[in-house]
Amino acid sequence: MKTESPTAADGDTRQYPYWRRNLQALPPANFLGSLSFSLAWPFLPLMLRSLGVRENLETWSGHMMLVFYAMGVICAPLWGGIADHYGRKIMVLRAMLGMGFFMSLVPFAPSPLWFAFAIALVGLFNGFMPAGMALIVANTPPGHIGRALSLAQTGSMVGQTMGPVVATVIGALVDRPHWIFWISGGVMLIAGSLVLAYVHEIKQLAPGRWRPQWVGSLRELLAVPRIGMLFLQYLVFSVLWGGNITVVTIFVLQMLEAQPATAGSEVFWVGAAAMGLSLSGLAALPLWGRVMDRWGAERVLVIATVASIVTHLPLLISQTPLQVVLSRVAFGLSACVVIPAIVRLLKNYAPAGMDARAIGYGSSCNYIGSGLGPFVAGLLGPLVGLRAYFAVTIVVTAVALWLWMRSIKKAQAKGQA
Repeated sequence: MKTESPTAADGDTRQYPYWRRNLQALPPANFLGSLSFSLAWPFLPLMLRSLGVRENLETWSGHMMLVFYAMGVICAPLWGGIADHYGRKIMVLRAMLGMGFFMSLVPFAPSPLWFAFAIALVGLFNGFMPAGMALIVANTPPGHIGRALSLAQTGSMVGQTMGPVVATVIGALVDRPHWIFWISGGVMLIAGSLVLAYVHEIKQLAPGRWRPQWVGSLRELLAVPRIGMLFLQYLVFSVLWGGNITVVTIFVLQMLEAQPATAGSEVFWVGAAAMGLSLSGLAALPLWGRVMDRWGAERVLVIATVASIVTHLPLLISQTPLQVVLSRVAFGLSACVVIPAIVRLLKNYAPAGMDARAIGYGSSCNYIGSGLGPFVAGLLGPLVGLRAYFAVTIVVTAVALWLWMRSIKKAQAKGQA
């Protein structure tokens, strides 16, 4: 077993005095934040249906998700610039407290359009996980970053796992899905309070005053070899991971339409699909974190992306909700490390003082993918079915992976790897 020398440990303590304490506080905060989000998000189509949307449910959901994540696309680079100039902790607080406040207002929406507007306000403050990752990579010794990111995301995975379970219990106790959003907002506010009280940082600030920039910083980052390819990987994977949450919900509901399913069984299978993804990811993340520290993020990213493609193939032939759940379990086991690997590589490649902005633009790619997935599903679903949509995502992921591997070979040929 590899041990850390006393000299190295003392140096880490002096340079990064809060990293161990942060790793005691951020995983529980991420747990509460993800619990809050996963309480409500997989059940968004059911909320829409309670507001009167009966036809083209996938189109409504797709458009709402696109608007929600479009807000993140616009704001994430600005939040990243503020983090580089003023600190990362305030960005974690901005996300958790802002999302919690506006999530608490969602249940007051009287119509689907007002519901969409309220969700867009939540999207304006979205991004507590990327903000937390930026704080971790800036305040953790390099040799511990892989495991630290995995531990932080493990807290998120536990929340994602518990969210559908808790929501299923709430759904059985109350007859209106609005209550789920009230509880969701309250839990998110508690997560923000935990960060406020216990998380600290040594600020590593970029020189000069902050000025709102979107294109300028992006142009500078894209000039760095392979960062553009990493942004593409982030975007495409986000379609599979976050974007497909509501798509899989609708896919399961369509399977149940031909069966005499009660509302309770719908809630059960929707929750099982969401829980299968997060529970399997939770089980696999600690192992993947150690593998990433040993093998390197580049190799792990390729392996996990290939596995993501393979585990999506069963969705093309699945006939029962159980088969969908098993496919999501396999996907979670193999793909949960993709985002930590991308964040680690963005930290490695970004110019000094621009790591939070690089992760912020990566978050924008995450939001684009998470919104684009259900939007495209909403267009293709009524025309050719959701299986065709899943086939398109598999092909696009394979092409993006090929481009990434090609960029690695070019960098190796030029002596940049």
